[in-house]
Amino acid sequence: MEDEFEEQFERGLQLFNSEEFYECHDTIEDIWLQEVSSEQAFLQGIIQTAVAFHHYQHGKLGAARSMMQLAIEKLESYPAGHRGVSVPSLVSELREWKAHFIQQMGKPSSQLGRLRYPKIVR
Repeated sequence: MEDEFEEQFERGLQLFNSEEFYECHDTIEDIWLQEVSSEQAFLQGIIQTAVAFHHYQHGKLGAARSMMQLAIEKLESYPAGHRGVSVPSLVSELREWKAHFIQQMGKPSSQLGRLRYPKIVR
């Protein structure tokens, strides 16, 4: 069961790192729905991160900012190497993105500055 979890989690991270955020959400949500442990909040934080970037890709900055805040709140309590993820680095990048979302709100999509999407490093 753990091997299946790990394979699906790895697949979700690959989708995230390929900027396929909706597909990442679906893939990790499948294992999140089966989890009944403290892993649920961690997985939910990753899902919320993917959803935030999906919203951003579709010009929904308010939804992206709100979802990013929820993701940060979920992930920041996890230790540095949880599930092999560099959590502090990820959370730091997510905070930068949240500030970017706030700064860009109200601007036409043609004027939105772009940051480089973060990668989830293991």
